[in-house]
Amino acid sequence: MRRCTMIKIYQIQLSNNQIDAVNAGEVVPSFNAKMAAQFGKFKSSLFEFYTEAYSVESDDLEKAFEWTNLWNNQERVDVLGDHGHSSSVGDLFELDGEFFVCADAGFKKVEVTCQL
Repeated sequence: MRRCTMIKIYQIQLSNNQIDAVNAGEVVPSFNAKMAAQFGKFKSSLFEFYTEAYSVESDDLEKAFEWTNLWNNQERVDVLGDHGHSSSVGDLFELDGEFFVCADAGFKKVEVTCQL
């Protein structure tokens, strides 16, 4: 019997109030964290801003990205909550207890120093 592997995808999700604050020129720490992660400046201290957004039935990071970016295999994706967005640079993917940040091209393994 084949073991079903799941990839968890974590995102920094902004509330409507946070988006309004950013648009008003206010400092919003979660927005700053999101921008840092998207521009390749990911660091462990950003973990506190992430929320689990998807659980994907796969052991392939590239497939999990495709299925949550192009949405071409929705039956393999469990959507958690209602603030998720298509997978993109800066999102975290967890596979077998290891974390990978989505980079401009592919994934980069990152060390977890705190639990999400």
